[in-house]
Amino acid sequence: MDFLRTLGGWLRTLLAVIGGLLVLGIVALIAFGLTNRGAKIADQSILVMDLKGELPEYAASDFTTNLLGNATLTFKDQLDNLKKAAKDNRIKGVLVKLDSLGAGWAQVQELRDAFAEFHKSGKFAIGYSEAINERGYYLALALDNYYMPPTGFFEMNGLTTEITHWPGLLQKLGVGVQYFRYGKYKSQSGESLGRIALSEPVKEMINLNLDEEYSVFVKAVADGKKLSVEQVKQLIDSNLPNAEWALEHKLIDGIAYADEVESIIKKRIGVDADKNLEKVKASDYGQVALEDMGLNKGSNKVGIVYSVGLIVAGEGGGASPLSSGPSQGAEPIIRALQEAGKRDDIKAVVFRVDSPGGAGLGCDLVRRAVEQLAKKKPVIVSMGNYAASGGYWVSMDGTAIVADPLTLTGSIGIWSVIPNVEALNKNLALNVESFKRGNRADALSGNHPLNPENAKIFDQELLKSYQRFVQLAAQGRHKPLAAMQEIAQGRTWLGAHAQTLGLVDKLGGFDTAIALAAEKIKVTPNDISLEVLQKQESSLGTLLGQSATELILRAFGIERTAQKFKTPLSLDLLLEHHTFPLMEPVKVD
Repeated sequence: MDFLRTLGGWLRTLLAVIGGLLVLGIVALIAFGLTNRGAKIADQSILVMDLKGELPEYAASDFTTNLLGNATLTFKDQLDNLKKAAKDNRIKGVLVKLDSLGAGWAQVQELRDAFAEFHKSGKFAIGYSEAINERGYYLALALDNYYMPPTGFFEMNGLTTEITHWPGLLQKLGVGVQYFRYGKYKSQSGESLGRIALSEPVKEMINLNLDEEYSVFVKAVADGKKLSVEQVKQLIDSNLPNAEWALEHKLIDGIAYADEVESIIKKRIGVDADKNLEKVKASDYGQVALEDMGLNKGSNKVGIVYSVGLIVAGEGGGASPLSSGPSQGAEPIIRALQEAGKRDDIKAVVFRVDSPGGAGLGCDLVRRAVEQLAKKKPVIVSMGNYAASGGYWVSMDGTAIVADPLTLTGSIGIWSVIPNVEALNKNLALNVESFKRGNRADALSGNHPLNPENAKIFDQELLKSYQRFVQLAAQGRHKPLAAMQEIAQGRTWLGAHAQTLGLVDKLGGFDTAIALAAEKIKVTPNDISLEVLQKQESSLGTLLGQSATELILRAFGIERTAQKFKTPLSLDLLLEHHTFPLMEPVKVD
């Protein structure tokens, strides 16, 4: 016992010492962060926008990245950087790096519009990449010039989407699925899990959207390069994926390495060839306040609230196990909307939605919060790449909806897949014994399929959810129920098409939504200032509010045993989404 007491005392001392060192480290980090804040920008500078990867709509602030001044740039941060650069006399132009651009089509369209506005300042924007795809090239067409190295990879061979169907594999693994849906076009995501091939209505929907996206891309190339639509289509079908071919057909402005592009820029702004080009990273320029450039100084405050990724009930957050993207809990969104309603200084709200769907409960709770807020002040919905299924559910009660022409929206429908491992248990010689009270207590256990009676009950509940979705959409959009039933059916529409159907009000991006918010409160866009209303998810307070022991345990990946254990993908999670699971629109590359 003496040994154990001694060991315990030694461990407590060790943890206290480590905890003290941790606190000292935090203090040092604060000091370092405070002394390194503020971007140093020289005259004759070039803003460098490296658009590699996805452009997140919303990124929760992280304590350490905030201190060190390298927090993740959001999509709006990139747009704001262009606005600041247009007014900043120290910035002479922009160099846009387009390698591995992961932004969605709607975001790329919004960036094209932003560069068109930037060009009004008389400044230039030059693009460069070692490899480029159709989305990257769609953006490059909005720049003054675009260059590639001689061995660059130029991909312009058309648009495609591929859908993998899982039931065959699941069956081989001993996992059965029962597929339910309402809305004949609902959905490619559901059918990838519930069917071995797409139904004809879903094929029709995919082809229509693909035709519209392809037409937009082809027309942009034709307009940008002074070609006919047929000439562009011939080039696409004869594409050789190299820079020399692209230059031969005048699709790019020149062959140049990165250092040669810098020389081109230096000559353009009058910098001697033997001097360094002053470059400012977008992350550093993000530290320059809009107010320093005379922007965002209006006396009428407009709040910004984000709904990004799969919408789930509760606090949520983090990566979604049902998709490759993030998830977001309904509660933080609702709190932000309610805060906007309580604050007298918030005159209107722009609700930015970039979501392919989510859980029925979470989506409906957010919709209700939007509906209540819209009774007090204008709520302008701004749709990003996706605002479909649950993404449309949370949007439809806004005062007005703004979508990009290439936003994928609508998908007013319901689907669900109920898995079971009955065959897998048998294959593995697992014997499951069940004890229950209540005839349907084990209906959703996942150890056996739903029997006909339970399947009928589940199907009826799904039908009620679909009918409620359609009815609420009709009410929110002020359309007759019969008209909404006609355009619902789980069908996904591009924003431009959705506007003709009355599913959205105006076409445009963030700036269009902000201008509409200003119009609703009878001021000009210059008379407003913006404030993001979501709270930071990581802060010094939460960090210091934990014990040293807890911090050390977390550092080694150990959580307190009292916390709920979460499996990466459990039946409970699938069932949580059963009334409104993920509906991710077809991704087009």
